[in-house]
Amino acid sequence: MLLMGQNEVQKFIQENNIKHFQVKEFVCKHCGEVIIESELLKILEELRNFLGKPVIITSAYRCIEHNRAIGGVPGSAHIRGYAVDVKALNSNTRFRIVKFLLDHGITRIGIAETFIHFDLDPEKPKNVIWHYFKHSHVA
Repeated sequence: MLLMGQNEVQKFIQENNIKHFQVKEFVCKHCGEVIIESELLKILEELRNFLGKPVIITSAYRCIEHNRAIGGVPGSAHIRGYAVDVKALNSNTRFRIVKFLLDHGITRIGIAETFIHFDLDPEKPKNVIWHYFKHSHVA
């Protein structure tokens, strides 16, 4: 269910016992509005409990103007409230987050050097993992 507006998101957070996240983490950095898929909030809380450490949201809802300004792709899941990016600064954290997401049926994952993107966009292809790296890495 898409939640719209800070009051609706706050109410959902309180009613669903989401202890580790606040509305301000999901608002657009440009316009201050928020739209977010409620299931993302639940998954983030479960991820936080799984990792046993804070999960830092680096990007959630983006208005079209903000998405364009930061170079986001047109039609991004962020502009419709279906996506979040979470900080992941090392390979172990990336592994643990990706494993958690796959184990929980999340099938749209993007991997970057400093964050993991995941979304629940019903209009986008499933069973995909992509990367944002500009150079190749051989392990």
